[in-house]
Amino acid sequence: MDVFLARQPIFDVNHSIYGYEILYRSGGADNNFDPNTDENFASSQVIVDTFQSFGLENITNLKPAFINFPTDLVEQGIATLFPKEYLVVELLESIRVTPRLVQKCKELAKAGYLIALDDFVYHPRFEPLLDLVNIIKVDFLKSSSSQILQVKEKVKGRNIVLLAEKIETWEDFRLAEQLGFTMFQGYYFSKPEMLTTSRLSPLEINHFRLVSKVNEDVIDFKAIADIISHDVSLTYNLLKLVNSAAFGMRQRITSVQQALVVLGEIEMKKWLTLIAFQGLSMSKSAAPISMSLIRARFGETLAKQTLFINDKDEIFLVGLFSLLDVLLQRPMWQILEEINAPTAIRDAILYCKGPYATIYRAVLSYEKGEWDSVERATKELGLGSRVLTDAYIEAVEWQRTEF
Repeated sequence: MDVFLARQPIFDVNHSIYGYEILYRSGGADNNFDPNTDENFASSQVIVDTFQSFGLENITNLKPAFINFPTDLVEQGIATLFPKEYLVVELLESIRVTPRLVQKCKELAKAGYLIALDDFVYHPRFEPLLDLVNIIKVDFLKSSSSQILQVKEKVKGRNIVLLAEKIETWEDFRLAEQLGFTMFQGYYFSKPEMLTTSRLSPLEINHFRLVSKVNEDVIDFKAIADIISHDVSLTYNLLKLVNSAAFGMRQRITSVQQALVVLGEIEMKKWLTLIAFQGLSMSKSAAPISMSLIRARFGETLAKQTLFINDKDEIFLVGLFSLLDVLLQRPMWQILEEINAPTAIRDAILYCKGPYATIYRAVLSYEKGEWDSVERATKELGLGSRVLTDAYIEAVEWQRTEF
């Protein structure tokens, strides 16, 4: 499915880009923000798409991303899923200032996260936040001169940067500069830029199984890893997330088990909460997903009966990822690069070369009914033709009953 976001740059006094505000877009005819969209859904989708579907490095060039966080997501600690260097937590003027929200903002501030108040017009209910925020954004189109001066008065003595948004003319910019604003955003500098890519939706059954598992009193990491490992979308998104530049891992993460260890119990719960907020469901890509599952199981079963038994998990991934280009409508090399797939997996999928090539070739040839090629592969693997038939039938049945 296609994914849409908009980004608008934020400039400093030298007209250099400091960061980008990331905006939700529905992908409708005009690609505007639908005011009826649930704020939790919109923010969750922006977060997931920024860090997973697009990749932060592709949206902001690793500059800070200003993202709106409604009360619920702040209270659940979702912001801490992502490194403080790449995120500015924006609180809208409609935020519910609850004791829990204030406490979470204190924790974010202590941890070094930047917090911004967006579309700010002073109201006494914001007082508990004024000593915690780093940036206050003032809408120059909506705010009166007296409101702007009141904001200036309130930030006196506080280490708060003033950001003028909706700057549409040179005169707006000069006025904001004269009033002491040091960050700027608006059409005078740049209009929001539409971005689009494609995203896979997890299989609905696995989504609910995961939500159930993660909310058990005792977290069973192995069971969760098994569910994710057998879902092409979840595996892809998880590996892409932990291998993204935003996480700054020194060693690439190549397995679901490693990724869960990196995230840990709390972070894993938050990640799944985001998926729940997104309300992902079955997509039109069900047929290719089914085929990739069959390939994965088929290859894994063959590996168990050959010298590749110790590589069965990697060979499973070869099949699981083998149709990602069809599902995402993007070049396979680019997708495999994004998730830092091991060289042996890349070589098998891209070139049908390397240590896993023989099994992968057997899987593809059997699927296509290319029996001469199947016979050559079985001889190389030291297997009888009946073994392949049984393994394929078992893989089809496994996919049908499990998914």
